[in-house]
Amino acid sequence: MPVKISSGKPSYLGRFGGLTVPGTPVGAIVSIGLVILCWLAIPLARPFILGTGGLGLIVGLILWWRHSKLSE
Repeated sequence: MPVKISSGKPSYLGRFGGLTVPGTPVGAIVSIGLVILCWLAIPLARPFILGTGGLGLIVGLILWWRHSKLSE
C-alpha cells in the first residue's frame, strides 16, 4: 500500500467572501459556527438549513451504503 505524503498545507474547501474555510477540524468548527449564526440571525434561512441538512444526510447515507456494499 503506498504511503501518502502530506505537503503540510491544508486543503481548502472554498472561499466564502473574504473567509477561506480549510478542510481541517478548525474549518469544521468555523462552518458550524456560521450555520449557528445564520440560524439565529436569519429566521428565513431556517427551513433552508434544515432542508439541506436533511438532504445531505439522505444522500450521505445512500453513498455510504453503496460504497460499503461495493467494498464487500
